[in-house]
Amino acid sequence: MSFSEIIGQEDAKSLLKNAVKTGNHSHAYIFSGEKGSGKMMLAEAFATMLQCENPSDDACGECHSCKQAISHNNPDIIYVHREEGKSNISVDTVREQIVNDVDIKPYSNKYKIYIVEEAERMNPQAQNAILKTIEEPPEYAIIILLTANHNAFLQTILSRCVLIQMKSIDTESIKRILQSKYEIVDYQSEMVATFAQGNVGKAIALATDSSFNEVKDQVVSLCKRAGRMEENQIADEVKVIKEANDSDKKAGDDEKKFQGFIEQMLDLITLWYRDVLLYKATLNDNLLLFKENSYDIQEQAQRCSYYGLNNIVDAIAEARARLNANVNFELTITLLIESIKENSK
Repeated sequence: MSFSEIIGQEDAKSLLKNAVKTGNHSHAYIFSGEKGSGKMMLAEAFATMLQCENPSDDACGECHSCKQAISHNNPDIIYVHREEGKSNISVDTVREQIVNDVDIKPYSNKYKIYIVEEAERMNPQAQNAILKTIEEPPEYAIIILLTANHNAFLQTILSRCVLIQMKSIDTESIKRILQSKYEIVDYQSEMVATFAQGNVGKAIALATDSSFNEVKDQVVSLCKRAGRMEENQIADEVKVIKEANDSDKKAGDDEKKFQGFIEQMLDLITLWYRDVLLYKATLNDNLLLFKENSYDIQEQAQRCSYYGLNNIVDAIAEARARLNANVNFELTITLLIESIKENSK
């Protein structure tokens, strides 16, 4: 991995490259950002350039150390993560993989670099165990904590690390990546890029995941029909969604996957009614995300009032809140569809 392969994050890349070139780097970093934001790519690019035998403005990619780093076989770049089946990174893991290992000098490189994945999962005992190493590291040691929530760290750790927060990537840049590298058609790349909200990793995952298109098709079908559904049809629709969840569980998927599906569904419903509201205000179908459904968007914009559309958006937010509070799923989705129906008149 090299810095040149990373889209965006220009400030972070400039800071880290300058740290390598000047030798004025910290011994501890926190890279903070949501899943898919590029934390690991940035950490690997930084580690590769640090270990590179011939660095210039980036890692050379050709030396023995670079080749080892690229293939994840560099003995002095150590990946630390929670044990399979465990919810946290335990103090034993931190002691074994970092604290007791750091006194051993690098095998063949200038530095010994520890990349800790999901570092916010270190329990307080594990954080206290790593703290002494962060406070008094050997000259050759560099620790990089990757996290989705840097506020989960002890203040003593936060105060001793350089914090780098991942930035959102603009929608147009994400669209270009999807179209050029993954051959995603224009209207779909715009949909996915907007849905990903500046997260390149999320956009790529969605664009290459057939299940996302299945969810989108289901949401489009629901939004087209919700305003005219009878009570029995609403019940049938909720039953179909519930049965999809049950089949997922039978296939061995966990509850977390279903939660991801529900979040996608609610996000897509929000985007649909964003299109309806946008068209109602502008009468410009070039601004729509659901361009292939512009006729239905236009028809709903004519039928719905601004008041009704605002009520629908509020109902979606209420559905999220109910599900986060573990309110019954079938009841929550039924109430949402009924609200859409009531406000689509």
